[in-house]
Amino acid sequence: MEEDYYCPLLNKGIELGLCMDINYEREKIANFNILTELRINKEEADHCCTKCPHHPFNK
Repeated sequence: MEEDYYCPLLNKGIELGLCMDINYEREKIANFNILTELRINKEEADHCCTKCPHHPFNK
């Protein structure tokens, strides 16, 4: 089981897999409809995710 960490976009702890799904969709690498399912628009995700220390594309 993966460890949860705080996600500022969702205001709760999430697993890395969900973070990756959000960012892959945000970066248009994949289309999981996760942003729609979570009722988050791309601009809001861009604003929060690019500043997040757990952002998978910053590593």
